[in-house]
Amino acid sequence: MAMNIEQLRAIVNDPDTTPENLAIAQQMLDAEETRLANIGSARIQSATGDAEPALLATLEAMKKLLQQKGVANISQADIRRAINDELSIRKINMSDLSPDLLQFLNSTRAVTFTLKMMNISTTTDTTDEILNRPLTQRLLSDVMARNNSYLYGGAGTGKTFIAEEIGRLLGWEVITLNCNQFTSPLDILGGQTIDGYQEGKLIMAWNNFVIDNSGTKKEISGAVLLLDELPKIDPNTAGILNDALAKVKSYRFKDGQVIPPTIRNGKNEVFPLKNLFVIATGNVPLNTIDPDYEANFKQDLSLQDRFIGSTYEIFVDYENEYSIMKGFAFIWIFLVKVREKIKEIRATNQAFVSLRLMINTRETYKVYREITDKLKKQRGKISTEAITQPKTIIDTMDNFFGLFKDVPRRTIMQDVDYDGFKAIVEQKNKMPYNPDAPDFNTPDEERTARQMIEKNKQEIAARYS
Repeated sequence: MAMNIEQLRAIVNDPDTTPENLAIAQQMLDAEETRLANIGSARIQSATGDAEPALLATLEAMKKLLQQKGVANISQADIRRAINDELSIRKINMSDLSPDLLQFLNSTRAVTFTLKMMNISTTTDTTDEILNRPLTQRLLSDVMARNNSYLYGGAGTGKTFIAEEIGRLLGWEVITLNCNQFTSPLDILGGQTIDGYQEGKLIMAWNNFVIDNSGTKKEISGAVLLLDELPKIDPNTAGILNDALAKVKSYRFKDGQVIPPTIRNGKNEVFPLKNLFVIATGNVPLNTIDPDYEANFKQDLSLQDRFIGSTYEIFVDYENEYSIMKGFAFIWIFLVKVREKIKEIRATNQAFVSLRLMINTRETYKVYREITDKLKKQRGKISTEAITQPKTIIDTMDNFFGLFKDVPRRTIMQDVDYDGFKAIVEQKNKMPYNPDAPDFNTPDEERTARQMIEKNKQEIAARYS
């Protein structure tokens, strides 16, 4: 049976204790008091409202320990100074940190990575958390292999964000070609307009330059060509892209020289390939017709072949969303539930929850709180605010739900407990608001959010394992 330190002291001080038991008890007491002395600072750090009692108990244990070792006239002030002196020179090692803190530090650790290819070398500062995502690793591998990549997934899953993030990692310009039935060869290769010659997006990305607002050509170090919503492009127009996409690996070698592939613009000028990575996005695979996305065309199999082996289904990254919605867990949790319900009842063709909606809702609430807090301070005085009835979160959500037809709207609002969310908002309205660092999170909400994030991470990892 384990004994606490007071029980051990009682045995040591009891004159009836046998010599054998006294030796054992004294040894156990010494070990326990040494342990208390060693972890004293940790107890002080972890204590909250009872920090001072914990400190005093630790100091008293250390004092008695030292006196038993023959050091007399030791005061608590002496021990305090000794502790402070030791802490001032002692460095905290990785082994001193908890597993949770280690995981957090590793996920946000700033790193520098260098990517080297045949004629490309780029060095970028980022974090482990971004760099080590499974999809990031695959896409960077595709960059090195000069593979065209295709990202598909439901609306609001962050496909465009991923492409832009890869551009930031590479330090390259993201050049976007918005694909739809009206996309023309002029948009892709360039051509003459009533305002003069317009250069094509493919040409600029291929040869690493952009045209600024003044019409001046500006060289760039590399380009990520984002073919946004590729399934919506007319199949005949897609043939122009198809030809260029087939050439991205067509390098030749002559007399020790690398000869890059070329394409021609609307003026029939020749442009050699420089630093280019092509990412296309869509709601469905290219060779698919989905009734939820009526504007899609079923593309030729040869276009699908340009992305073969590098076609990835994209899922929402909850952790990234939650980090952006820091301090507003109640909004994020509710909108994630709304998103999942919309997907469950197959209503994404009417409206969907995106990161943009989350941010808009958060910013609306911040404006609401800033204005209402000012109005409360001005109570009884003439208001100087131009807006006295600011838009609320409920106004935002009512507007969003209004995009759905009657039956799905009622189903969504009932199943996500919209009335319960309204009650939560009323509670948040009573919480203090710090505009410099707003934080409305409760421990229960943070716990719920972490559970949702971990489940999402497991699902994503399973897809890319």
